Amino acid sequence: MLTAVAFQLSAALESYQMNVDALTDPWSQRRQYELVSHAFDDVRMLKGALPDLSVLMVEISICHVELMKALWLAGTSRESHDPAALQELRERHRELVSVMRERCLKVFSRE
Repeated sequence: MLTAVAFQLSAALESYQMNVDALTDPWSQRRQYELVSHAFDDVRMLKGALPDLSVLMVEISICHVELMKALWLAGTSRESHDPAALQELRERHRELVSVMRERCLKVFSRE
């Protein structure tokens, strides 16, 4: 049972990250923003079956909020936009998602 959920969560994380990577301006990419939101919801629901990932999910959630805020601000106020900080957030987000995917694959390979 857990292996199936871990596999599904790993796939959901990959889909989520691909959608996040494609999002550059939530103001002009409303459909893409919706895809990110739905993919994030899928990840949160599947994670519920794997409580060992709770702390990491909190970190991803915080990073998600920070990244979405930075993207929204980048689209609305060019003078306060810091491209280097945005890129750093994107890299941190990718790293956290990657760590969670690796942990899912470990669960999958253990059973």
